[in-house]
Amino acid sequence: MRRIKFRKQWGSHLPVLIAVTSRTSGLILELGSGLYSTPYLHWECYRTGRTLITYESVKQYYDIAAQYNYGRHKVIFVDDWDAVNFSEHCEVAFVDHHPGERRGKDIMRLAYADYVIAHDAMKRYEESYGLAKAFAQFKYKYRYKRAVPYTMVLSNKHYLSDFRVSP
Repeated sequence: MRRIKFRKQWGSHLPVLIAVTSRTSGLILELGSGLYSTPYLHWECYRTGRTLITYESVKQYYDIAAQYNYGRHKVIFVDDWDAVNFSEHCEVAFVDHHPGERRGKDIMRLAYADYVIAHDAMKRYEESYGLAKAFAQFKYKYRYKRAVPYTMVLSNKHYLSDFRVSP
């Protein structure tokens, strides 16, 4: 059984999530629940009446995230990431799931989303997680480096050169 720990750096994506969700109003997909992202996204979607679908493949994290499974927030346990249907249009897809080696493949599957947010967007993971190849599929990119690990915002629809995260 995996022991769940709190680490402040695991929340380094929150400034980016807040910035992107404040610019959008549609469906959000969360690949990999978290002790920071799931509560934030849940309450932001509750406040704004948005739909949030959280996918989780680690039982211990699923058990925590499942408490948010009501209203417009669906929490789904994943046995096989290849079997998950990501065909419904979403405005925001947040990618931070296990195993990390899956992330590049799933980012490419989500290239239709208005915004894809990838946590752990560090150079050292780009090869092992398949991130470099996935990131190359997007026209517009913004890497948030004010908190470690970095977070990448990707889009094929929205120009990101003027994208900023408030201090």
